[in-house]
Amino acid sequence: MSVPQSDAGPYSAMLLAHARSSRHQQPLVHIDATAEAVNALCGDRITVMLALSAGRIRDYAFQAEACVLTRATASLLGDWLPDRTVAQVQALRAGCARMLAGDAGASMHLGELAALSDLVQYAARHACILLPFAAVCTALERSAHKHAEDCR
Repeated sequence: MSVPQSDAGPYSAMLLAHARSSRHQQPLVHIDATAEAVNALCGDRITVMLALSAGRIRDYAFQAEACVLTRATASLLGDWLPDRTVAQVQALRAGCARMLAGDAGASMHLGELAALSDLVQYAARHACILLPFAAVCTALERSAHKHAEDCR
């Protein structure tokens, strides 16, 4: 399958717009969970901050020194995250990984993140796409662990 390319290479206009003017970079007033993820191969670094309430993500912000794909994914993910549960985030992450592995049906449930399906054939870039998911999942795991310790 051939991926259409423009002057921007394999990146769609939507991905470029999210990378240039990423949403969700404002600092949060109240942070319940935070995590950093690093792609050692390319040097991408992202820190995510979450505000949580009743087992759901109330708000999300990120800071990134990263490539177009990591910043665009982090921005798109931030549009999707509010009011989502840990299980929903894990399901989205798994769906995105399946899409990148070539499961065309997986993109049907990803909303705007399905725009990343154009990058299936660029396996070296998949880690950049999944990096924001890793940071969010780590922050959620740390928060759950912290709450489990609070109950002891």
